[in-house]
This record gives sequence, structure tokens and C-alpha cells, in this order.
Amino acid sequence: MSSAVVVGVSGGIGKALEEALIEEGAFDKVYGFARSENGDRHLDLEDEASIAAAALRVGSPTLVIVATGLLHDGDKGPEKAMRELDPVWMARNFAINAIGPALVAKHFLPTMPKAGRIVFAVLSARVGSIGDNKLGGWYG
Repeated sequence: MSSAVVVGVSGGIGKALEEALIEEGAFDKVYGFARSENGDRHLDLEDEASIAAAALRVGSPTLVIVATGLLHDGDKGPEKAMRELDPVWMARNFAINAIGPALVAKHFLPTMPKAGRIVFAVLSARVGSIGDNKLGGWYG
């Protein structure tokens, strides 16, 4: 039985990917996860136990896509100057945008088949590039 995983189905890209994979029908089962979901669809990138539990529930997927990210939360958003750096906000950004996807890899990669083609993909924002994005700032 082939299965696919999409983490971040509460966002536009994640939801669209989940829907496209289901519609395509190439997988017997498509698992969608998000922090805002309850029960078996819950996965919080800031809670490693929830990531580990999700990986155990899924079994052995051949495709895992992480389509998560934090840029804005309430009145918090990307800083445009060094003087605006907030270490707590920056730490939360790193936890969700960098550490979280690494934890998904830590728990899902060992469950993926050892033979045959597998795909583990993490989508990132344009502001995460190492080139000049022409937007300024955005240190976290």
C-alpha cells in the first residue's frame, strides 16, 4: 500500500497539495497534518512527540512534503531592520521554519522504504534564499 504525507494542510499550499494528491489517485492513502488539526491529523512542529506519533501512525510513506512556515502571527511579522530583532520571536521562527522540518525528517525518514524511489521535500519561502530577495531585512 503506497502512502503520501503532507505536513501543513491548514495553509494554502499544503491544502492544495493534499487535494491534488488525493485527486490524482497515485497513492492508496494521503495523510494530511497540521498544528490546527485535531486527533490523528494533528502535528505541531514545536512538539516533537506529536511529530513522532504522526510518523508511527503513517507507517511507510514513499512521499513526504513539508509545506509549513511562519512569517506572521498576530501583530508579529518579519523585521525589516536589525533594531527590530526580538530574540523570542526569532527563536519561534527558527523552531517552526528550520528545526521543525528537520524533526519531521528525523522521524519520517527512518519509516520510509529502504528500496525504490522515495521523496522527502521541504518547501521554503522566497525570503529564505541566500540571494538578495530585494525585500530587505527578515533576519529570522
